[in-house]
Amino acid sequence: MTQIATLFSNDINRQIEEVIKVDQKDDEVVASEIGEYVVTDAIKSHFVEVLEKYQETPQKPHEGIGIWVSGFFGSGKSSFAKILGLAVENRPILGKPASDRFLTRTSDPKLSVVLKTINEKIPTHTVIFDVSTDRGIRSGNQMLSQIMYRLFLASLGYADDLDLSELEITLEQQGDLERFKAAYHGETGKDWDVGKTRTMFALNEASRTLHKMNPQTFPVADSWAKTAVNKTDISAGKLADRIVELMKRRMPGKSLMFVVDEVGQFVARDIQKMLDLQAVVQQLGVKGRGKHWIVITSQEKLNEIVSGLDNRGIELARLMDRFPLQVHLEPSDISEVTSKRVLSKNSGAETLLGQLYEDNRGRLVQNTRISADIRLPEVGAAYRSNLSSCRTEA
Repeated sequence: MTQIATLFSNDINRQIEEVIKVDQKDDEVVASEIGEYVVTDAIKSHFVEVLEKYQETPQKPHEGIGIWVSGFFGSGKSSFAKILGLAVENRPILGKPASDRFLTRTSDPKLSVVLKTINEKIPTHTVIFDVSTDRGIRSGNQMLSQIMYRLFLASLGYADDLDLSELEITLEQQGDLERFKAAYHGETGKDWDVGKTRTMFALNEASRTLHKMNPQTFPVADSWAKTAVNKTDISAGKLADRIVELMKRRMPGKSLMFVVDEVGQFVARDIQKMLDLQAVVQQLGVKGRGKHWIVITSQEKLNEIVSGLDNRGIELARLMDRFPLQVHLEPSDISEVTSKRVLSKNSGAETLLGQLYEDNRGRLVQNTRISADIRLPEVGAAYRSNLSSCRTEA
């Protein structure tokens, strides 16, 4: 006797993540997410379109580096954006490159050629995060440019705290960062890369270290600490300038891709945040010329968000031009994805079930056909009559 559980291509008792978190970095979870990913024909065409544009950029530099991915809750927009970022960066996941894991989910040769070309010729560093949940960015008045800057620096190994990272950048530029790290270890007995994660202590410890290194510039132990706190001002222009500068310094030869989830909700009905987003995309395009990309996800299409901000319509309409690639995932993909993910059968089961269907086709048709003797208008009239009677008795 055949058990139903043996018919499926995957273990029906396996854990399937209900919601994809773009900032989930655990390799076991990420490998599972890619392994469960279903590439429908529509999704595949979106990947090909985006990746072809990305591939051709070095030969045809341009400013159109924005990708807007939209779709209702559950449509798979976060999965699409996250896997796009992972596949382009192609970091190893449990010993297997991310793009190889992704390509096992689709047999499309065109997609395979384009992605492999990107991995070989356009090495890319990615910064992937959810703007609505990342720790430390819940302040309502914080701009996207500020959030992106802090997470970009952290991805390159700089301190999370902006004052400390600014110190590292300055010392690195002067050629003194390694000397500072050695002096900090001598002063505190700790490695700087560990100590800087304890921001409250690190500010004062760094200040004491700078005093020991250069007492003429920092005459007392707290000289730097008194002048450094909350002095870092970030704009879209400075973000772009720093990206150009620091990518050359720490990631020479690499391109950059931001993947930012749930930006639609973050900027919706907020003129200043929307204008900040426009400035970020514009500055990345102008100063990066195709080397620095940004992928945005939103439940709403871009034109729907822009149309809701009518008092600055002319300026915000320019934002549409900043996102030449707009991917919209339709609800129709959801049923196809879920059926393939949960109900797909192994080859033996497909043969068995196909034969059972052919053997019983006639009986199935006979027992699932609506009889021609049933006249739907008459059924409807009878229903309305019974309903009227019930109301009268009530």
